Amino acid sequence: MSQKIKVTPEYLTQGMYVAELDRPWLDSPFLFQGFLINSDSLLEEVNAVCDFVYIDIELSDPAICNQLQVLASRPAPITKEVTLKTLPHNPDEKDHKNYIKKLRQSRITFDNATQYIHQALDDARLGTSVNTKKAKQLVSELADQILTNQHALVWLTFLKNRDEYTANHCVNVCILALSFGRCLGLDKQQLNQVGLGGLLHDLGKMQIPAEILNKPGKLTPEEFEIIKQHPELGFKLLKDEKELSIEVLDAVLHHHERKKAHGYPDQLTEEKIPLLTQIISIVDVYDAVTSNRCYHNGISPYEALNKIYKWAEKDFNKELVESLIKCLGIYPIGSVVELSNGMVGVVISASKSARLRPMIMLVLDKNKQYFKKRKILNLANPRWRQGTRAIEIDQILNPSRYDINIKQIIEEESRTL
Repeated sequence: MSQKIKVTPEYLTQGMYVAELDRPWLDSPFLFQGFLINSDSLLEEVNAVCDFVYIDIELSDPAICNQLQVLASRPAPITKEVTLKTLPHNPDEKDHKNYIKKLRQSRITFDNATQYIHQALDDARLGTSVNTKKAKQLVSELADQILTNQHALVWLTFLKNRDEYTANHCVNVCILALSFGRCLGLDKQQLNQVGLGGLLHDLGKMQIPAEILNKPGKLTPEEFEIIKQHPELGFKLLKDEKELSIEVLDAVLHHHERKKAHGYPDQLTEEKIPLLTQIISIVDVYDAVTSNRCYHNGISPYEALNKIYKWAEKDFNKELVESLIKCLGIYPIGSVVELSNGMVGVVISASKSARLRPMIMLVLDKNKQYFKKRKILNLANPRWRQGTRAIEIDQILNPSRYDINIKQIIEEESRTL
């Protein structure tokens, strides 16, 4: 049997294998149960989250064996046990006001980006120059807001219109790429590049015949070959724009490449696909499968992450997909959920430290009647974690089950006064 020792943050180093935490794994930001501390960033995260952990000596790096044996010979450290009373406490009313304020701030930038992409798509359709300077300005503003209003911006990506799919999709991929990039620790310059690539990645579709692009049924093999031309068409449209870096142009050209060389247009293998392009490729699929389109209805965010995880075997870098799941949460923003008290709501924000306890906008009461005024319930709040008031998520629902219109909810809640 492996020997485990209790270690407090000041003694943690790289090479140690964390076998147990001082709290349930699902109440932590860590994706896996048991992991090797193999980077300074992971070491800092463990220090920030935990008051102590249990280290497995046998699974740790042999190079630090002597250090671990010394720690094992010492008396167990006295630590403050984590209780509900020591967790941060924010009244839900305050959460509600702060969230709605951020949502309305983000809506202004979101609408500006949507207005821009409509014009850019029109320019691409006509084959005229696209205002890439304006695109850079908007992406920079979105990148700034991702740092403060990340979850509100991601929720706005559910303002989808089936008849305006390409425009909605370009803005959504930009926001999702920025959000994912932030979770991965990209710097501001990299965020600007990945956001710009996301915003412009599908401009080439405007040079595909509309009857093929918007065909409600299955494409013929010949029609699909025409659709597959859009990355190259977009690249040709933008390649002479001085405002755009090689990273952005690569994302436009190669966002349909897949790791086992069965993508298009160049059948690249994973090691030849740049990181920023891979990020855009994954969130491109995520937004596509969660959207209603002319030939299919979108699936839930939860189902989408499950499918992408399965597709990672042949299509995507598995570690990146796992990072996306960690970023978006076990209950991704936009999920409709039923709570243990019978109420129904929409997930609007994920908790990094308590992945099973996101923030919910309540829509239906326990009798499945609409609230006259919606309320926000922060399940990470200690008041909802214990005793007779304990509330948990029971199940994820299809929005159609109770005729919940997420787009309408966002429109009403994000409306500025």
